[in-house]
Amino acid sequence: MVHVLRLGGWDPLQALGSGWRLRAVPEDCEPVEFFHPAGDDLASSFGIYHPLSLRWHRPGDDAEAHEQLVAALADGIVPVVAVDNYHLPFRPAYHDVHAGHLLMVTGYDPGSRAYRVLDPMPPAYRGPLPREVLERSRSSANPDDGSDPFFAGSGPARRWLEVRREGPQPELTWSWLRTALETNVRSLRGAEGDGLPALAAYFDSLPAAVAAEGAAPLLRTYRIGWPAQAEAGLHARFLAEAARRLGRFRLAEAGRAVELVSHSWTGVRISAAHGEENPGEAARQVVEHGRTLLRGYEAALHAVESALDRP
Repeated sequence: MVHVLRLGGWDPLQALGSGWRLRAVPEDCEPVEFFHPAGDDLASSFGIYHPLSLRWHRPGDDAEAHEQLVAALADGIVPVVAVDNYHLPFRPAYHDVHAGHLLMVTGYDPGSRAYRVLDPMPPAYRGPLPREVLERSRSSANPDDGSDPFFAGSGPARRWLEVRREGPQPELTWSWLRTALETNVRSLRGAEGDGLPALAAYFDSLPAAVAAEGAAPLLRTYRIGWPAQAEAGLHARFLAEAARRLGRFRLAEAGRAVELVSHSWTGVRISAAHGEENPGEAARQVVEHGRTLLRGYEAALHAVESALDRP
């Protein structure tokens, strides 16, 4: 979404980083890189304070999928399409590892029957891709063949994300930002049914879940940590930039505290990722790291609250 918003003239750091949410962990954590606990309701976690529409489309076959992309491009939309890396020649996983991934379609040439695509993920690629190759990647079953324990087993199903700007981006003012930060704090404290209480309850229940199900809850923990860690890091960067632009340097201190939250997710995710041989011990380690993480969240919220009243 960063590149799509930038192409539209928006500051993606403000659009995606001004909000900070933590959703309750769903039972079904889809094994794809782009999993998010918000599911189809991505607008509740991204672009929260912006006129931004985020909508998944699920065409039924290759022909409909192609027609939707061409129509979106004609409407000025840059589709973000779900793919299986196994079928993409520019991905290191080509003909080696099945893994769900996202890339952007920026154009289509009917003469050469090739899309123009942009994949910012290293090694990064910008250029043509034959229509049949993209269709093969989008319709792949993405089988769980053991090559990727985290992001295989759920096909792209030809889905694509429509990112539509429905108005101008709000100006970054202290009044606007203060309201956003106050709302973030309320949400993370659990005012909307998610947030830290839900995460604490998840960690409390993890040992029993692992005892009953084996390593499966640990893989789920790894997947939920992926977006949560990234969102904390993005919010930290936004606070640092807002501090510079608005001259409110306690925001930079708050940003550092939020950055530590992002770092604290690493222990949770790595312990969960390597828990298959001894799930019980891994669950113990995850819970221990989880308690550190929760303390980090509380410290970050305190830092944000302190920045609300003092520049």
